[in-house]
Amino acid sequence: MKMVYVCSPLKANEERSMEDNMNRAKEWCRQASELNVLPLAPHTIFTQYLDDTIPSQREKGLEMGIELLKQCKEIWVHGNTLSEGMISEIILAKEMNKPIIAKDMDRETYKDFMAYQGVFKEAFSNEQWELVCVGLDEGLDVSSYARSNVSADQMMERIDQLKHGIENDPEIIDISAINRHEPEPDYEEDWAQEA
Repeated sequence: MKMVYVCSPLKANEERSMEDNMNRAKEWCRQASELNVLPLAPHTIFTQYLDDTIPSQREKGLEMGIELLKQCKEIWVHGNTLSEGMISEIILAKEMNKPIIAKDMDRETYKDFMAYQGVFKEAFSNEQWELVCVGLDEGLDVSSYARSNVSADQMMERIDQLKHGIENDPEIIDISAINRHEPEPDYEEDWAQEA
C-alpha cells in the first residue's frame, strides 16, 4: 500500500474547533483508506500521547510529523484553510519532490495552494490556469505540467496521461528538472539587530 501523508488543520480557527478539525481529519483518513492507500495524519496519531497546547510537546509532534512526511509517497492537502503548519508541510513536500494533491479544496484556494509550491497564477494564460485547476479538481499531481511554458494542448494531453496512470512523460517535462522552491533567508533578525 502507498503511504499518504494527510495534511489538514488541527488548531481551532474561525470556522471550526480543534475537535471538528480532528473529526474531519479522521474522516479524510477513512475515505483515503477506501482508495487502498495507507493514510497517515500526524495530528490524529500524535495527539493520542502529545498535547498540542504544550509548546515542547507541539514541537516534538511537528518534528515527528516531518519524519513521517519523509516516509510517505504523497501528501494530500485537505480543505480550504491552509494553516501555517500546513504551508510548511507543502513547502517541505515540494522540496522533497513529493506529489502534492489537493483534496476537498475549492478553486478559490488553488491560487494560494499553488503559490506555496512556487507556481503563480499570474504566469499563466486563462486557458492554461483553467487546465491547472482541472488537474487539481481531478486530484492529480499537476507538477509535471503546471508551467507557463507548457502549451494548453500539452497540458490537456498530460492530464489525460495522468488520469491513465502515466507518471512522467519526458516529452512534456522532466519532473526532476523542475527548479525547487528554495526558502528565502530570514533577514528579520538581522534587521532587528541593526536597528
